[in-house]
Amino acid sequence: MVLTTHQLLQPEMGLRLPADVRAPLLEMGTACNQAAVHLHQALTFTLQVESALETQRTGHRAGMLLAQVNTDLQRLADQHFEQAIVVLARASTVYAVYASQVAVAVAAGNPPPLPGSERIAPSDLITAAGLYLPDVDFAGCDAASRVVAEQNAMIAQARRHLLDLITNQMQGTRSEAYDDIATVAAGNDGGESRLVEFPDALHTYASVLVWALSVFSGVKHDD
Repeated sequence: MVLTTHQLLQPEMGLRLPADVRAPLLEMGTACNQAAVHLHQALTFTLQVESALETQRTGHRAGMLLAQVNTDLQRLADQHFEQAIVVLARASTVYAVYASQVAVAVAAGNPPPLPGSERIAPSDLITAAGLYLPDVDFAGCDAASRVVAEQNAMIAQARRHLLDLITNQMQGTRSEAYDDIATVAAGNDGGESRLVEFPDALHTYASVLVWALSVFSGVKHDD
């Protein structure tokens, strides 16, 4: 699993987007990038602890205290990693849903909406992904057909990957497991193993949408 950050809405792109639409898109993208970096750090910590435990299992004699510390760190690392997944899932859900709303409006030639006060939880999106993440098609935009086709293909691919993930790999998983880090901290999730690919795919899809809508809503060209 390769976690990555994504490009934010650039100052010279999306020039026709109102300031009160640009600002939340930029904030949401920044928040998701920060969450993705933290998730990567949590994964690194998990691997470091697992490496120490593997050394211990292969015959390196560890004293009682060292063995206890390694076990405690493994528990801590696992919990931290699960919490970091939830943090990115929550942030990328908000980003993907709002980016979808703005992209649908821009593609239809309508004024983009302001972000609403309602916050959609990951479980809401998992349950009704097609509702919150509808098809987006920029076919009617005033741009070269090649550019439109490329952007539409990228959007469709990212969306298809996300929906396939929800449909085929998240069956039998409690959708609420991605809603609140408190369930991880309290240890009340029954050892739930969350799918890191889910928030990563959400983050990717939101970023693809924002890039496309910024392309089709005004780009500053060098003179």
